[in-house]
Amino acid sequence: MELYKEIEKSFSKIEKLFSDEGLLEFSQTLPGDLSKFDMGLGTMVRLKFLRPKSVLYRKFVESGFDGDRYKMSAVILQLFHYSLNRV
Repeated sequence: MELYKEIEKSFSKIEKLFSDEGLLEFSQTLPGDLSKFDMGLGTMVRLKFLRPKSVLYRKFVESGFDGDRYKMSAVILQLFHYSLNRV
């Protein structure tokens, strides 16, 4: 639960990385196709939010992730996508 709360804190900052059109495209993407955002948005998430000394990175490691920031960013993007579409 601590990990999810920490991830959720990043959502407003992630949203600012999008244009209005980009956010709409992301929100309308099927969950199974989110990997197409790995190199653009995923890279920004890894650089801005998953630095090795960041609280978010440490929460992932404490939760059993092996330090693979690609896996971590994929989880963040999936949860962000879910949060946009759960309304």
